Amino acid sequence: MSEQLVVQEWQPFFITLGGAGAALTGLVFVAMSLHPEAILSHSLMRRRAFVALAGFLTGVAWSLIMLLPARVALARSFLLIVLGGVGIVFLVYQQIRIRKIGLNVARSVFGDILILTPLLAGVVGLLQPASEFPFLLLAIAGCVGLFVLFSQSWTLVMHSVASARDAQRREPQGSAAPRNAEGG
Repeated sequence: MSEQLVVQEWQPFFITLGGAGAALTGLVFVAMSLHPEAILSHSLMRRRAFVALAGFLTGVAWSLIMLLPARVALARSFLLIVLGGVGIVFLVYQQIRIRKIGLNVARSVFGDILILTPLLAGVVGLLQPASEFPFLLLAIAGCVGLFVLFSQSWTLVMHSVASARDAQRREPQGSAAPRNAEGG
């Protein structure tokens, strides 16, 4: 199969993946802005927010790279390798931070594997420019990553809502509006 045909066949998928990643990034920003104190005051939640945003933006970057035209396949492969290298630096930094605050190790290791995917895809792309393997590898990793990051984001949102509700309950009675006999 020609390289041009491979790129054309994968375009709808990576447009969808990039759009989903961008939309979810926006939703995490909105969720964080609704209850920032609950997230920023808790080190694990702050780290989760950072990982979710970085992860969704990484998915958008993967998609943009994979949407490059076939004639720049060499540049696409090099960009994936650079993104993989940046991912390794990010990974090492995150592992140090995550171990200190107690994030789930299994989730962390799973994320580590996903962040290294573009490095492998870029190397394969350099060795076999017309191969579908880099597209397939990033497609699988991107889909799995979206679900993992969605669970991170959901946990983040639920924590922020629960923390805000707990903070409202802890407010002194003198500052709250008088309640009626039914508790409302």
